[in-house]
Amino acid sequence: MKQLNTDKSLACYRTSRMFRENGNWFFKTREGDTVGPFQEELEASTQLEVYIRLANADLLPLNKGVRATAPTKNRALLK
Repeated sequence: MKQLNTDKSLACYRTSRMFRENGNWFFKTREGDTVGPFQEELEASTQLEVYIRLANADLLPLNKGVRATAPTKNRALLK
């Protein structure tokens, strides 16, 4: 029987994608784009979840034949 690797040093750590600036909430995509502003943290968190689901389903807009990274800065995904 195989033994599971329980070495905690191999664990992956995520940094928070959400941040607050000048009273508004934003999130960063893996590609480095900033999406927002959102008035509430919950709204930013919900939009981040939507973005991740769209990315995982390969439904983000295309740009010049290459997958786009995110909506332009200061634009929400769903309003």
